[in-house]
Amino acid sequence: MTSIAEVRPIKNSDVPEILELGEELFDTSVFPYSMWSLSAIAKHLDQQPEACHVAEAGTLKVGFVLASMPFFDRKDWGYVEWIALRPDFRGRALATELGDASLRALYRAGATRVVADIDSSNRVSKLLARSMGFTELTTVTLFAGPSLDWVKSPEQGEKVLSGEA
Repeated sequence: MTSIAEVRPIKNSDVPEILELGEELFDTSVFPYSMWSLSAIAKHLDQQPEACHVAEAGTLKVGFVLASMPFFDRKDWGYVEWIALRPDFRGRALATELGDASLRALYRAGATRVVADIDSSNRVSKLLARSMGFTELTTVTLFAGPSLDWVKSPEQGEKVLSGEA
């Protein structure tokens, strides 16, 4: 595939630039349970290094994908957790090339299914996923517990039976 950037497996020496690029591009407030950090990168590189790829244009890191197995207790499922591309490199099939490299590695490693969680308002990522054969299985609503003040108060509101929710 002719590309505007070279897609290759991530090396340890790429990690600082990938960390910085992720800090520039990810809004982790959308998924507060997923924190972008060095340990997020290390987890995937430790579990499934062959499913982690970087895109380079010359010496500039322009995108990456981080994926691994297992997905929670599903030992045979892969999980694409992070994919990012600099804005000026979007719309040129580079994200597809990154995703394809990762998917191929996961299936070669024995994955029977690969999943990704995408914010419902992220139209571009949903289009990418669909173009790569992913289908929407379920929508999850993230609930947050009450504040500590609510828990400490004597009047905790009306009790609701679980069947009424």
